[in-house]
Amino acid sequence: MKSAKDPAQVSWQRIILIVLCVILALVLFVMLFATAYVHHLLGLVTGNENSMNETISPEDLATFSEAADPTFTGSSVGHEEVPQDTVPNTPVDNEDIINILLIGEDRRPGQSRQRSDSMILCSFNTKTNTLTMISFLRDTYISNIPGYWAEKLNAAYAFGGAKTLKQTLAQYFGVHVDACAAVQFDGFKGIIDMLGGVDIELTEKEANYMNKDCEKHQIPWRVTPGMNHLNGDQALAYSRIRKIDMDAKRAERQRKVLTALINAYKNQPLTEMLTLTTDILETGFLQTDMSSSEALNYVKTLFPMLATTTINSQQIPAAGTYKEMSVGKITATKVCDLEANRKILQQILGN
Repeated sequence: MKSAKDPAQVSWQRIILIVLCVILALVLFVMLFATAYVHHLLGLVTGNENSMNETISPEDLATFSEAADPTFTGSSVGHEEVPQDTVPNTPVDNEDIINILLIGEDRRPGQSRQRSDSMILCSFNTKTNTLTMISFLRDTYISNIPGYWAEKLNAAYAFGGAKTLKQTLAQYFGVHVDACAAVQFDGFKGIIDMLGGVDIELTEKEANYMNKDCEKHQIPWRVTPGMNHLNGDQALAYSRIRKIDMDAKRAERQRKVLTALINAYKNQPLTEMLTLTTDILETGFLQTDMSSSEALNYVKTLFPMLATTTINSQQIPAAGTYKEMSVGKITATKVCDLEANRKILQQILGN
């Protein structure tokens, strides 16, 4: 004959069961809420693929040109004198490499799409835990932008958006781009301000130039040689300096800003980063051609890398692999040794 269970024992079993059910329900709720929250954030920047890839209007295309540089005194050649060789339009894709292209667009309020003032390929090597920032110099000569004609590299984004720029990088440099993210000048300034500014060490020439520029535009700030904490306006002014030296140095300054931001925030608590991320995304400053699921997968893979990753830097065309000249009506463009630059990129990207 089975003995009856102690009522007290039965009562405690029920309590434990109820508590476990409540805990499980809370865990499921948190997981569902977190998933919904992440997708909400991603939805603020994704879903813009059509706007990023739309082509320039026929009216704007007919008048599209960059003003000639009257100060350029270098040599001039015809288009037929520049090598036209290209590589296949299907570059090697290394599964250990994730390439995110950051695009800074030179667009003012009321303007249609403009040239890409900045093109920085952030190449994450998940196997070696390295991040290489590769600046593609805007004045690089391209003998035939896919679907268009000969122009500087920065015209590819203006002509056909991210899609045409990715095709151009693939065809001429053998680079596979996984995704793009674009920001305009106002967005860049806004993001820097929301991050609390950025610490940058200025040379005497850089500081003097920025101070003269702010006086010309009646902007009430001054910087000094040495370490400075720059706000959004100052960081943008610093990132656009090129008259005191050359475009390659400007690209280097842009990479310095990105590196300083990564180093400043890579060890921040997750809660603080989520708050900052939410605030930035809700402004609408960023555009991307990634889907929500793609962006989520990149975040899961890349975010853990940032705390310990080694950051390297490179420009393309690399120093010593190009000549500054005018080609036809395109003044002050960089005609590069494509083969030499492809080899450099192959070493970095592991192709």
